[in-house]
Amino acid sequence: MRDVFVMWRNTRMVVLVALSAAIYAAILIPFKIIPIVPGFTELRPGNAVPIVCGLLFGPAAAWGCAIGNLIADFFGTIGPGSFFGMIGNFLFAYVPYRVWVMLKGFRPPSGSWKEVPLLVLAIFMGSAACAVVIGSGVELLGLVPYVILTSIITINNTVVGIVLGIPLLILMYPRARRWNLTFSQVMREDDIRGTRLTPIAGLLIFVACTIGVSAALDMRGHIADWAMKLGILDMQPVIGEDGKALPVSLLIPAEMSLLQLGLWCSLAILVGSFLMAKVGLGRRPAAAEAEQTTDEASTGGLVVENVSFAYPDGGEAALRGITFTQSAGQMRFLMGRTSAGKSTLCLCLNGVIPQMQSGDFSGSVQVGGLDTSQWSVDELSRVVGLVFQDFETQLFCSDVELEVAFGLENRGVPRELMRERVDYWIDVLGLRHLVGRDPSTLSGGEKQRLALAAVMAAEPPVVVLDEPTTDLDPAGRAEVMDAVGQLADDGRTVVVATNESAEAADADGLLVLQAGVLAYEGAPASLLQDIQASAALGLRPDPLAELAAAVGLAQVTQNVEQAVEMLRERSARLDEKAFVSAQGSEQTQSARAPAATLQNVSYSYGGLPALDEVSVDVCQGEFVGILGPNGSGKTTLCKLVTGLLAPDSGTVAVNGRDVSEMRASELAAQIGYLYQNPDSQIFADTVFDEVAFGPRNLGRTTARVRELVTEALAITELTGYEDSDPFSLTRGERQRVALAAVLACEPSIIVFDEPTTGLDVPQQEAMMQLLKRLQGQGRTVIVVTHHTEMALRYAERLVLLRGGHVLADGPTREVVADHETFAAAGQCLSPLVAISQELFGVPLLSADEFERYVHLG
Repeated sequence: MRDVFVMWRNTRMVVLVALSAAIYAAILIPFKIIPIVPGFTELRPGNAVPIVCGLLFGPAAAWGCAIGNLIADFFGTIGPGSFFGMIGNFLFAYVPYRVWVMLKGFRPPSGSWKEVPLLVLAIFMGSAACAVVIGSGVELLGLVPYVILTSIITINNTVVGIVLGIPLLILMYPRARRWNLTFSQVMREDDIRGTRLTPIAGLLIFVACTIGVSAALDMRGHIADWAMKLGILDMQPVIGEDGKALPVSLLIPAEMSLLQLGLWCSLAILVGSFLMAKVGLGRRPAAAEAEQTTDEASTGGLVVENVSFAYPDGGEAALRGITFTQSAGQMRFLMGRTSAGKSTLCLCLNGVIPQMQSGDFSGSVQVGGLDTSQWSVDELSRVVGLVFQDFETQLFCSDVELEVAFGLENRGVPRELMRERVDYWIDVLGLRHLVGRDPSTLSGGEKQRLALAAVMAAEPPVVVLDEPTTDLDPAGRAEVMDAVGQLADDGRTVVVATNESAEAADADGLLVLQAGVLAYEGAPASLLQDIQASAALGLRPDPLAELAAAVGLAQVTQNVEQAVEMLRERSARLDEKAFVSAQGSEQTQSARAPAATLQNVSYSYGGLPALDEVSVDVCQGEFVGILGPNGSGKTTLCKLVTGLLAPDSGTVAVNGRDVSEMRASELAAQIGYLYQNPDSQIFADTVFDEVAFGPRNLGRTTARVRELVTEALAITELTGYEDSDPFSLTRGERQRVALAAVLACEPSIIVFDEPTTGLDVPQQEAMMQLLKRLQGQGRTVIVVTHHTEMALRYAERLVLLRGGHVLADGPTREVVADHETFAAAGQCLSPLVAISQELFGVPLLSADEFERYVHLG
């Protein structure tokens, strides 16, 4: 019964224990008023729960149903027999799960017709095991005869399990599978796998259940009577004191009472259940040994050998034959397109795969000499610190300082050292002004900094960061990468997954994954300065390489200063006539009506000001980019425009109407808002239903809804995904689903908060080009972004925010030309802008502009 004990090391299994207990108790309690045997058992339609939960959640459901039954007993049937009730209900969930694993393997049942015969067998064995143990235990206490309770419980459990349990299993299986909650997805196969004794143990349970239940049902000797009538047996009747023949049961040995038989059957069931899985507690060294060994690993590097992994959804392998080594003190960057396997590899480096994420894993990962498959995740956390791509899942404390200190507290770090580390990393990552705040009230970028601080404060020898700067402003990204670089300088091993080529330029090495395969390993410059090779792997090339290609330089320079010097040597000149002509066409616009207007708007969160007297006008058909450091009020501005927040003062108008006077349906039909995290607004089971939700609620006809959905899916290039589960799609696909859902409502204004977060380079370009096409169709586009380069290339106007105030508002080129204000808004000039400003006194915003307007002498 190793699985019964090792499951307590897994947080998800512990949660499933609580979930199973709560559901079971909640269904049992209302039926306490309908007793079958008063004080001992009652009508129990809830008996479908142990069967279904056991088959899906395994040992977690066994513990949960045992606890849930005890909780329910407090509402009417609590007594000495409740002890046996706990054991019986434990077996009621555990035996079917073990029988299924023995006969069908590691994958839980889905309830298909082909599985019904085995499900009926498993349900009977679980029901009978529960009945025999409870029946014999309660009669041993002198409370209720074995024959009564065993018969009733067996029939009740089996009938309910088949009639209600199988349909409920059909309903629950796909959801449990989708949410990665089945026992095969949560636990290691090695902890569940049986032994050579498992078939014998299963047969022992079956025989004991059959004899124990049959003996209770045959107390009157009907089987013997029928056998004698059919001439199969020739038995002399036993005559009682009253001269009448006594019933004879073929299932009860001579000189043995029914209670004794029940106790022997109970013992056989318990022994068989114990032997169905491996014995022991698995690989878990003593705490002292673990601490000593992980301390010894503090100077080690990484050794990844032939690692492959496939998630249990049956799709393509996420990783295939990955092999590399990394010495202590090295900083390597991990790049590749979305779904290339970056996050999966990060999870392999700290043991989450294969220990907490089920799937088909092969190969080995050693961190400081520790095999990640042999050491638990909590033990490995002393050696490896990991910041997830979805960093918000790592934040759970109610105070910023408590969050940073949490890992140190759990490691028993002395208070003085803990305070020193917390203060240091709060200052290094620019969190001092947030001390005392609840993490849930922070902006996305501030939360990301906090997650980084919490991991870095523990100062593990190996640091793995999965896209740690996606939600940070450019200046913040530079600060964080400086801090990460310092970790490597201090001798720590650092792995950073990213889509930002600029961050990887100075790394010790670069790994690039493509469809789960290691496609490149080497120096960053060798790849990123090769435009075609970078593009083939979905990476953004070095901008200086793009500059060289655009103007015809034979050599790629290493920095801005070299580029300026080389261009001067080649007598580079600006085609002022073409440039001024293009500038004139950009500025030639007819008068436009206002689309969204904020007039002297202020807003605060619990007394903390987010916007202060902000006034912004966005005209119809404009593409406006909103830039600013984390916490400057960008998202708050978006939520005010879309009516999700009401201003403390000032007015917000959409298409000339005050938002406060508009109904939600009116506002939804005119302005659409896409959240920073698309998962915050996706909830339907299929892509079609997700996109159709808005127009349906706006009262569109069924035919019109289908037309709008079809059109929105075509615009977002999601045709063919109608029946797909939105949550099974990639981050980029989910963002397009959210955009399609907005477009289906036919809004004239689209507000998009961080449209490129979590997307690879081709997806970023595709998303921004899509928004540009929507602008070309007459829609107004407002984009909040930390991706300065994208804003410069696609937005015709920029609004810079800082500290809740507008620092600048105007045409993109004019705003960028004011270097001081641009930097004050947390923005960094791209190399191309810096070069053009130095050479020509005007900002050129992209390599394409260099190609159009710059010529060599």
